[in-house]
Amino acid sequence: MRTASEVISSQAYYLRIACLVAVIVLAICITANVPAIPQDLSYHGFSDAKVWWGIENFSNVISNISFIIAGVVGLMRIRYQSWSRMTFMWRFFFCSIAFVGLGSAYYHWQPSNNTLFWDRLPMTLGFASLTACVCAERFGLRVGSLVFGPLVLSGVCSVLYWLITEQAGAGDLRPYILVQYLPMLLVPFIIILFPQKSKGDRYYWILLCSYIIAKGFEMQDNKIFEMTHQIISGHTLKHLIAGVGILMFRPDRIENESLLK
Repeated sequence: MRTASEVISSQAYYLRIACLVAVIVLAICITANVPAIPQDLSYHGFSDAKVWWGIENFSNVISNISFIIAGVVGLMRIRYQSWSRMTFMWRFFFCSIAFVGLGSAYYHWQPSNNTLFWDRLPMTLGFASLTACVCAERFGLRVGSLVFGPLVLSGVCSVLYWLITEQAGAGDLRPYILVQYLPMLLVPFIIILFPQKSKGDRYYWILLCSYIIAKGFEMQDNKIFEMTHQIISGHTLKHLIAGVGILMFRPDRIENESLLK
C-alpha cells in the first residue's frame, strides 16, 4: 500500500502536515484555556431505567452486546493475519471495542463515577489505537508505531486524571474530552488531506458517521424514549448504532510491514 507521501507531492505533503499539526496545537490550546469541567452527576440518570430479569437499566446494559460482537467479529476477520506491529495495533483496537461493551455494561448496571471509569478507559484505548492505525496507513508503519504508545498512555492518563480529580472534589474532564474528540477530528482530516489509492476509506466514513449519529441519539435520550412510548431510549440506540458502525468496519488491507515502512 502506498503511503500518503508517495501519492502527493513533497511540498504539498509537508504543507498538509503543517495544517494537521496546527489543528492539534489549536485543539490543545483551546482545551487548556477552558475552565475545569467536572462530571455532571445528572449524567448518570438515564431515561430508560427499567428493570428486567433483576437487571437494573436493562436496555442500556444489554445493548452493549453490540460492542462485544463487533470487537469479536473484528478479531475473527484478522485471525489468520501473521503477528506484526500493524496487526498488533488492529487487534488492540478490536480488543478495546470488546472491552468497551463489558465496561459500559458494568457502568450502566450500577451508574457512578467509579464504574464510569471502566466505561471510559477502553474507549480511550480504542480511540488511541484507531488513530495510530490511521497514521501507520497514511504516514508509514514507523510513524504509526511511534505514536501508538504515547496515544495509549495519554488515553489512560486522561481517565485516571479525571477520576482522581473527581475523588478530590475538583473534577476535570478536559483531558478526557480532548482524547475522545480530537481523534474523531483528526481521522477525517488525515483521510482527506492524505488520500490513498484505496477503497478502504469508505469504512472510515461509515465509522465516523455512525459515531456522529450515535452521539446525536445520546443527546436526545429522553426525547426518543418518549417518542417511542418508552420502548427504547436514545442512549440504547447510541450503543446499537455505534456497535453496528464498528461491526461494518474492517481494515482495507493489513499489509506486510515492509510495505508500510
